Amino acid sequence: MGTNLILVTALLAAGGGGNRASAQTATYCNPLPLPNYPVGRSVRDAAKGDRTDDSALWLLDHKEQYRELADPAAFWLDGKWYLYPSCDMAWVSADNGATWQHHPLNIRDVGYAPTVIQHGGKFYLIASDSPLYVAAGPLGPFEAVGGINLPRRAGTLVVPGQGDPMLFSDEGKMFLYWGCTATGGIWGVELDAQNPTRVVGTPVRLIEFSPVQQPWEAVGDWNQDPSAGWIEGSWMLKRNGVYYLTFSAAGTENRTYAMGCYTGKSPLGAFTAQKRNPILRMTTGLVTGTGHGCVVAGPEDKLFAFYTVRAGVAHVFERRIGMDRAEIDAGGELYVPAATSAPQWLPGAAGAPTSGDTGWLPLNTGMQTIGSTSAENLQPRFAVDEEMRTWWQPADGDALPTLTSRLPAGATVRAVRVIWRDVGLNTAKGVMPGPFRYRVELETARGTWTTLVNRDDSQEDFLIDYRPCAPTVGARVRLVITGWPKGIKPAVAEFTVFGTIK
Repeated sequence: MGTNLILVTALLAAGGGGNRASAQTATYCNPLPLPNYPVGRSVRDAAKGDRTDDSALWLLDHKEQYRELADPAAFWLDGKWYLYPSCDMAWVSADNGATWQHHPLNIRDVGYAPTVIQHGGKFYLIASDSPLYVAAGPLGPFEAVGGINLPRRAGTLVVPGQGDPMLFSDEGKMFLYWGCTATGGIWGVELDAQNPTRVVGTPVRLIEFSPVQQPWEAVGDWNQDPSAGWIEGSWMLKRNGVYYLTFSAAGTENRTYAMGCYTGKSPLGAFTAQKRNPILRMTTGLVTGTGHGCVVAGPEDKLFAFYTVRAGVAHVFERRIGMDRAEIDAGGELYVPAATSAPQWLPGAAGAPTSGDTGWLPLNTGMQTIGSTSAENLQPRFAVDEEMRTWWQPADGDALPTLTSRLPAGATVRAVRVIWRDVGLNTAKGVMPGPFRYRVELETARGTWTTLVNRDDSQEDFLIDYRPCAPTVGARVRLVITGWPKGIKPAVAEFTVFGTIK
């Protein structure tokens, strides 16, 4: 670790909260710690009477709600990241992606898979089955300008509806890419650059469902069902004169959900599948189901992928968001080296290698972990098992729930991540999300506990909280939960301390 970073992280040791922005300019960790995760769309719509599918009604009947962000679109503008996921918009980072602030738009949720682009001095936004919106700035206010009237057929082919749309501006022209069907593929068409609600020419199917040539496209946790793929989530990246059209397949509810890429020499192709496909796929560990997202140039003109992460406990659409570096190899093919779940360097960080990997290990994962109490079948080991779909929950009446993990000999703790579950969330009954308050303490000598992170007074709603700390050597680490939203049962999906071993 560089000297500058040690000085920065030392600022966090006393309070752990107020200096978060400066302390985290060096590293980030997946899933991204975005404040104010919204309640999932299906149960929210069911509560309003707008949705009646069996899964949503089951959630209402059982008083289960979940939180959801997915399908991220992003761009880098004037030294800031702008992030537009499904279910709420938008989040902005002014420190390369280390910390994020929620900037609610005047149209916060207009459908799944929103996308925003800059074109002709304006910003255009569209989502699945939504009208096209326009604004003078990236945070709006956005005004509807009308729907895009896609033809129903293109020759002998049926044109799918406007699912998972992506807008692309290129050399004064505008294009629309879309597709979110079991087998229908990815489509594209040019739009009138002056009146983007008008289609120019005939839509073209650019990517077909190909489970024989690319078995990873088939639906299922083992890609075992080649009758469907849910080819969706298209995104266009232009780099060095090459057009990279990415997409996702295998179903967002599955650990095999992944991103692939086709390349072409013009915005509407023809496109050819890369040999290196899929470009992002992770089926084991904490971060899985790494599909539907975007690949964009960010700080220092480095490529980053923002993507969906599977969390599905209460609903298959319970998802989170990840971010990792992307690369183009010597053969001109796009790929993401890894979907990470340990801290990564950000561009410009002191002492950061070009790879981005800090080398910090999850020190307490799989280690002996003891809880002050435990609810039935929700044991402490579930909080250190690298799995977001299991969790530790204290017994009812535990006034100061505490998790204590043993660490390897010679461990130096450098960062902490807590992933919460808000069991009992029910906005229809007035049980609302809110801040979890806690401390992370390290046993630096036998019986002596030093506070690494102090969030006792937090007023922020972080479903995922990542905090660097001053590098400190210790033998055991504990999470002390000091407060939680009224009506919620605090539960910990993952409690992880990261660092190094002497």
